Amino acid sequence: MSDRSAFPTTHATWLETILIDDRCMSDTQRADVANAAKHAHNAAKARLHVMERYAAPLEVFVKGSSLARLGEPAELVHGFFAARLSDANYLRAWPRSGMRFRRWLMNGMLFYGQGIARDRARAAARGATVAAEELDLRAGTASAAEEDFERAWALAVVREATARVEAALLDEGRADEFEIFRRHAIDGQPYAAFAGEVGRTPQQCAGATRLVAQRVRAVLAEVLREEGVPEAELDDEIARVRGVL
Repeated sequence: MSDRSAFPTTHATWLETILIDDRCMSDTQRADVANAAKHAHNAAKARLHVMERYAAPLEVFVKGSSLARLGEPAELVHGFFAARLSDANYLRAWPRSGMRFRRWLMNGMLFYGQGIARDRARAAARGATVAAEELDLRAGTASAAEEDFERAWALAVVREATARVEAALLDEGRADEFEIFRRHAIDGQPYAAFAGEVGRTPQQCAGATRLVAQRVRAVLAEVLREEGVPEAELDDEIARVRGVL
């Protein structure tokens, strides 16, 4: 049976689709020039997506956790990406975990830190500065570091959704609507303060803001689908994102 059957179209995420297509290639197909190029492109695309979306949240997580005792957060996250994403099989293991991608990746960061602590202990031949067992690997622990990670991740996905809507409105020649939304919803300005400047009434500005906000919410749902959130849980996840910001 094909791996594709394990991920129905309505639930498959963008990253899952890349990984499934990659796993379904045989060694013979990978040897073919065209398929080899597709394989390399898929792998690079997946790595770039993960690094762009998760570098900042993981740095926030490292900074607030026991991992910070191992070194600078940015250097640790860079090392984690370099060590794990260079392994073609690493990301392919995620769909089988049954976990949210962000939680799976955070656990991976913790295991990576544990490995560093063990390596240092062996190198010193007498206990590490940070013992490996001191690094908390419990996925369910609601630590402050995990809460910081969730907040940073939520900010990243909201920014992604907002940027996509801004780009779409620009392409549609409706940049002024996004400007109204930005000034009110993001900058906190009252409509009366800038309505005349944009050539609209406060009521019209409010209408434009509502329409843009609806589009941001719809695109946010798309981004969350990419993160592996099932359709039935989207509303709860959107509420969770709003709650941590």
